[in-house]
Amino acid sequence: MINNWQVPRNKRKLYPVVDVLSLFTLQNLGDVWNHDLARQLDFETELERFGIKRPGQRRDRRAGGARTYESWLFNLGLIFTETDTQIMRTTLAGEALLSGQPPVPIITNQLMKLQYPSPYSQRSRVSIHERFRVRPFRFLLRLLADNRIETLSRAEIGKIVITEGENETDACFEHVVRRIIDYRNNADEILPDNFEEMYTSSTTGIRSRQQTISYLEDIANTLVNYLEYTQLIERDSTGRIAIAQERIYQVEEILNDGSSIRTYNPNHHYGKENFQRNYGLAPGQNRDNRNFGGETITDTLYRQRRVRSELLHIAGQRPVQSINTQLLNQIATITGYTLQQIEDAVEGFRPDTFGLFETSYLNMAISGRELAMEFEIATRDIFDHLGFNSRHVGNSPLHPDVYIASTNHNYSGIIDTKAYSRYTITNDHRNRMVRNYIPTYQQLNPNLEFFMYIADGFGSNIEGQLLQIHSQQPNVYGSVISARNTIRLLQRHLTNPVDHQRLRSLFTANRQISLRDVEQL
Repeated sequence: MINNWQVPRNKRKLYPVVDVLSLFTLQNLGDVWNHDLARQLDFETELERFGIKRPGQRRDRRAGGARTYESWLFNLGLIFTETDTQIMRTTLAGEALLSGQPPVPIITNQLMKLQYPSPYSQRSRVSIHERFRVRPFRFLLRLLADNRIETLSRAEIGKIVITEGENETDACFEHVVRRIIDYRNNADEILPDNFEEMYTSSTTGIRSRQQTISYLEDIANTLVNYLEYTQLIERDSTGRIAIAQERIYQVEEILNDGSSIRTYNPNHHYGKENFQRNYGLAPGQNRDNRNFGGETITDTLYRQRRVRSELLHIAGQRPVQSINTQLLNQIATITGYTLQQIEDAVEGFRPDTFGLFETSYLNMAISGRELAMEFEIATRDIFDHLGFNSRHVGNSPLHPDVYIASTNHNYSGIIDTKAYSRYTITNDHRNRMVRNYIPTYQQLNPNLEFFMYIADGFGSNIEGQLLQIHSQQPNVYGSVISARNTIRLLQRHLTNPVDHQRLRSLFTANRQISLRDVEQL
């Protein structure tokens, strides 16, 4: 019995959710998932091919890794098991993701509905205590929206919220608020003497106090990662989270939408299926009336799913303006299908490729080392689409991440991507730019005019740090731009191409590039 909030932690961030769901459905088109070891091992192989799961010799030949990803999707309400056939199906929210709809609104909707009790929380290998009747992500937002709390740390969430946030009554909420305030004043002194006995491991029993705290804070960090995907919150340089200023109204709408905990009756013959289908409704939907009787899985249907899966994966890695011959040839190389078969498979398929890339790029920008290389390459692809000759050079020692050169004006620049939520230029990073990056590229390219940093966000003294670099390299100017504004710049360019001379003025401004700057181009 787990005596605290819990979510699967095989994947602590949600960025690969479309790929995982897409690969899972390919392995389960019209078939039974449970007890099919070969199918589960094939799923693991596909996860490794997409770079979602680390390749290598499997310690668990019983496909335990594959089943944790199934649990991950099940907890998010993207799949369900058909009661009478035991066939695994996608919910309507899952189908919306596979159709290429923007993932953030869909996943946000799912997280706001995620609750205990549920079929996931009562699975035998999970078994979250029945005292919890709560929607955890709403509870966290409610705390952040309260002016007595406003921010939360991983320690506050792990030690207080996920252990004592039992339900959504005002009494319970006020109790948690008081406990957080008490913790801020007295730290661990407020924890019960038997704290480690209250929150034991389901496999090893009682742990040490420090091991228990580490376990709970790891769950807290995963919950925060999930919330970050929704773009409703932001994390500061100390790791504390708060509602993003531009999302306050959206959070208020969520918290005041009049919804409540769903009824779950595990004893009803169709209880699990009915709950998952209702939980898995996409935004704007109110019923799932699908009947799967007599559905035949043909080679054509499998090929369509496989091709569309590859297209969605590519769209999450780089900007895709249109489904063209180059893209179709790339998919043909991966899948082995003919060009005609691929054209047939994407006929009528109109995914929001820009929305998919935007979601992926913003998640890369807060990924730390996990997706640092992908962030560099995606940035290169953005500047390709802005009309620059762009090269990824970050895999060479003492080089920036991207070098770009204007195709119609005589200037070039270097870009360093930093996958941090609040980046500041440290002494080490400044020295690399001043002593290595700029001199090297000035020698190779006398028309080098600017250096740039791209991150999720920046510290308050970032412009002063830019000027420090410029003062030591006066012939080269600097700028910084957030990942979100980089996406907005690309979007602006795709709508109405921006002249490189105007971009030159922006990139050499020795300051942070704002949304207003982008809108005025």
